[in-house]
Amino acid sequence: MLRVTHLGLAAALLLLVFVAVLSVSAAEETVTYYGRLQMPPAYLRHPDCFQDLNNIQPGSVLLYNGQHHFVVPTARDGTFSVYKLPYGTYILQAEYHDFAFPTVRVEVMYRETSGGNHEPFIRTLANDYPVNQLEGSGLDEESPAVIPISAYHSYYIPRQQMDLVSLLKSPMVIMLLISALLMGLLKLFPEEELRESQKVTREWQKNLVQRMSTNNPDAAKRRTITK
Repeated sequence: MLRVTHLGLAAALLLLVFVAVLSVSAAEETVTYYGRLQMPPAYLRHPDCFQDLNNIQPGSVLLYNGQHHFVVPTARDGTFSVYKLPYGTYILQAEYHDFAFPTVRVEVMYRETSGGNHEPFIRTLANDYPVNQLEGSGLDEESPAVIPISAYHSYYIPRQQMDLVSLLKSPMVIMLLISALLMGLLKLFPEEELRESQKVTREWQKNLVQRMSTNNPDAAKRRTITK
């Protein structure tokens, strides 16, 4: 009875060791990931695409997770390859001269075949809402994972053009124009008429003070005492 129990324990231990070896070997397996940045066809035909700077390194792709970190250059047409990529989930960030690309989640997995082998498969997902699977399997050059363009870099922003209409709409300019207009209108009146109007204004003020003192004698007395 004890011998049977020991044999059962030994078989269980062997099974656990076998499963652990399989998991370790599966974790150590790697794949080659093929991708392509979806460049506009018009840009690939433009002379700027054939500049010397693009021949050095048109763009780069960063693929990383908590354990691994890969940086690979791209070709002029946006294609790239990541060799010896272990199984796992990665974040992919791509850069190119004039274009911006979304953050992508790459899931490198495998499935068991009928013969007991591991068949790799890759899912490339746009890491936004909703999460969409991108085109291409990513396992061979004929079917690369296609990463679309999300935006364009604006390196040159032209200055705001100044015109007469926008200048006249400014409040400060309007106030200056009104002040200049009033000063010009004052200069149109003759000096004699201005003096006469000032004299009339002073006489009117004097008569007003006299009327107020007549109607209120107490105020007049206080004014004389104060004087």
